[in-house]
Amino acid sequence: MLLIIDILTMVSKYTNVALPEELIKEIDKVVKESGLGYTSRGEIAKEAIRKFLKDLAEYKQIKRK
Repeated sequence: MLLIIDILTMVSKYTNVALPEELIKEIDKVVKESGLGYTSRGEIAKEAIRKFLKDLAEYKQIKRK
């Protein structure tokens, strides 16, 4: 049996987001000094956005009850 995986469908697409310079400085400080394992601005941004979306979904669920 031959398994063929379409690599093109597995490629993530990215876009740019503009942030205020002060926020970028704070994020860079976390990446550099925190020891939390973040290696890039992108990692922090993705985690923060995922958490926000999860919290928002939970809020909406509670609000419906």
